[in-house]
Amino acid sequence: MRTLAIIFFLLGCNGGLVNAQPVKGLTGGIFKVEEKAPSNQPLHISDFRYQQDLSPNSFLNLPRTNPGAAFLSSAIIPGSGQAMNGKWVRAGIYFTAEVVGLIYHLDRNAKARRQEKSYEQFTHQNWSVMAYSQWLVQYSDANNLNQEKLGELRSQSFDDNGNPYSPNWGNTHADWNEIDISTLHDVENQTPFIFENHYGSEFSHELPQYGSQQYYELISKYYQYQPGWQDWYGEITTNPNQSTDLYRYMWNGQDQPFDMFYQGRNLAEEFNDNYRVAGNILKLLLVNHVVSAFDALFTVQLKNSRIETDTNLLKLEQFSVSWHF
Repeated sequence: MRTLAIIFFLLGCNGGLVNAQPVKGLTGGIFKVEEKAPSNQPLHISDFRYQQDLSPNSFLNLPRTNPGAAFLSSAIIPGSGQAMNGKWVRAGIYFTAEVVGLIYHLDRNAKARRQEKSYEQFTHQNWSVMAYSQWLVQYSDANNLNQEKLGELRSQSFDDNGNPYSPNWGNTHADWNEIDISTLHDVENQTPFIFENHYGSEFSHELPQYGSQQYYELISKYYQYQPGWQDWYGEITTNPNQSTDLYRYMWNGQDQPFDMFYQGRNLAEEFNDNYRVAGNILKLLLVNHVVSAFDALFTVQLKNSRIETDTNLLKLEQFSVSWHF
């Protein structure tokens, strides 16, 4: 008690309001006695809170303190929000996934474009609208069909003596100057599938315009367009002894005896597969952006929550003693 009396006497000598700093008394209690502030303003509890050494107005520091900024940062560059908050492992995972995925996507996309160009060149060399039109006329004759525009299509693909014009293999675009596409469509729309034992519905498709995406897709996809390929034309359309069975659809492979149709189909499948893979990689990259963005958001929110918790605990542990003399 004598010690306490001495302390209070010294405090009284300083006069006025004083603040306490922690001092262990003889009884084991703790008094917090704070020294007089250098200014005329008394110290506040906020002076003892954790202070971040960051400028809230700094653009680069925003992802460290603002959850929304961290979200946006990682949404644009996966892993950047994590890196700004010292989460280097997670930042490396997101960023590596982004780089590897982007490289793989570009590689697959470039490969698909090369394969597509190769396929298009293959069709330019080996498929002709003239050859297809001539077969369509012969198909109609063999099955006693009489479409409204069949005579016009015949005059565009055969001479006056009934001899077929030679297709321009390697320059199939020239054949499109000879065949009127609307006439061809009219004949297609009135031509039924002739099966082995019965008539079916009309042809399922119209030949798309030359050079269109659908044009390249359909001529190697549907059996209807197989007679436009060069190997069929050389063996069937120009062969005077061809069997009438070849002007019927068996749907069992018997009416598709040549390879170019299947070669074209396989080439088309290759570049389409690579385009699909490239597209799927883009979807995974989008997922990487979204996951990284939300991870950065929760990281900053959790950090801010911990700082607030620590500050509140510090606030609860502080008290001051005021003694007026």
